[in-house]
Amino acid sequence: MTPQQRNLQLRLDGLAQTMQETLMRTSVSPVVREGADCASALFTHDGELLAMSNAIPLLLGALPGIVTAVTAAFPVDTMAKGDLFLTNDPFGGGTHLPDIALLMPVFDGDRVIALATSLLHHQDIGGMRAGSVPPDATEIYQEGLRLPPIHAGTGGRLTAATTALIRAASRVPDVVLGDLDAQAAAGRQAARGLQRIAAEMGTDGFLDAVAGLLDAGEAAVVTRLAALPVTHATGADGLDPNPGHGPAEVHLSLTVAKGRLHADFTGSSPQVKAPINCVASGPLSAVFYALLTLLGPDAPRNGGILRRLDLTLPHASVVNAALPAAVNARTNMVRSITSAVLQALGQLAPDGLPAANCGMAYVIAFSGRHPDGAPFLATEIVAGGAGGGPDRPGAPGISTDVGNARNTPAEALEAVLPVRLVRAERRRGSGGAGKYPGGDGILRDYQALADGISVSIRGERFARVPDGAFGGGAPRPAAARVVRANGSVEELPARSAVVLNTGDRLEVESAGGAGYGAAD
Repeated sequence: MTPQQRNLQLRLDGLAQTMQETLMRTSVSPVVREGADCASALFTHDGELLAMSNAIPLLLGALPGIVTAVTAAFPVDTMAKGDLFLTNDPFGGGTHLPDIALLMPVFDGDRVIALATSLLHHQDIGGMRAGSVPPDATEIYQEGLRLPPIHAGTGGRLTAATTALIRAASRVPDVVLGDLDAQAAAGRQAARGLQRIAAEMGTDGFLDAVAGLLDAGEAAVVTRLAALPVTHATGADGLDPNPGHGPAEVHLSLTVAKGRLHADFTGSSPQVKAPINCVASGPLSAVFYALLTLLGPDAPRNGGILRRLDLTLPHASVVNAALPAAVNARTNMVRSITSAVLQALGQLAPDGLPAANCGMAYVIAFSGRHPDGAPFLATEIVAGGAGGGPDRPGAPGISTDVGNARNTPAEALEAVLPVRLVRAERRRGSGGAGKYPGGDGILRDYQALADGISVSIRGERFARVPDGAFGGGAPRPAAARVVRANGSVEELPARSAVVLNTGDRLEVESAGGAGYGAAD
């Protein structure tokens, strides 16, 4: 990249980050405001990724497919100033139903010069359980309102029809609509910045410079792939056993040839009748993340990188689910895919990758009604530990690889839920042993302050944990339980739905990361 290109890319990255900060400062949901479960990016007028925020790779990697789906339904040359488009369809580029994407065209004069996009985890979009993450779902129709790309707003605001649709579907519509307003505000913020840059450079000059940025991203991939000492590698991982549902295994063959990286997932398990399947955006997110890791921090983070990536995804599999698969708990499947990709990448570039991360995250949704009948609902994400590295221990209690969410403070949860966070601490000894141990997971202990609190829990690594690297040890598995007010204890499976009454406690323990090297 030339200095001028680097400067422009940094300015565009800064605008994407401004969108991200707008989401986090103006959203209603604690999982966004405190947990950062959202992502923002800018795209060119013809749909290539231009710049990304520092956000969750799992969400960022979905946005290219979402933009393709929206612009196929609504061509850019038919868009008007202030138009807003929504979709959350996993089978149309998305992730799972709570993640609603908003797209807004950015105009300079009468020409579209970019597309501002964001993806945000909404608190409830209907379905069989509050929070729209039912751990017992067997098909997508149980998980909530599924939106194909729709024209949802004019003048930068949602239409009355869109608002009515959300109110009819959601248990907490004011929260969802508030977060959608935050997404629209983020788009407007990005538009102002892009229009300033276009005014400085001229519309044609801006579009030409953007094309040069994408070419530079592509060239960086070609150069890095050419320098790899190995051109073929394999990786594998999978989820805990699913009684009655069959295996959920990931198999990967990674090949470098003619300046391209080909990720072939042939041999991965068929999709199962449980919500652990993921759609095509999951493998794309994992491999895109790995490519960015391989390129290093100085490479341009744009869609030029994706030009050199090919995926082979078996149809109707756990890595590329087809209708009517349930997908709401897809996060840990994507983490397993990422683990397999990083295994293979470590063979292609054996120069310092760490041992495996925990490969899991809890997503926990609490819901119910206050004494006056008003609903409450909040979701939080609980991270695990990072793998030990070749020169240092793994970090404890951190969201790793395709995750980038933050732990939710007790004050944020207790402000909206009749729940007390009794303990939030490092789960000492849960990381794998080794010369450089894996980071520990987290223990969180919630006490119910009211009756009838419904809890949906999505976890993983209760049975199957990653191996250590070069003689390092495996981490301790995750665990969860309910301790009733009378002292009785109920051990929970990885994906659970329970009801807490006053005095009951929910304890969740996340897995640590794997250790690196044999202990002295």
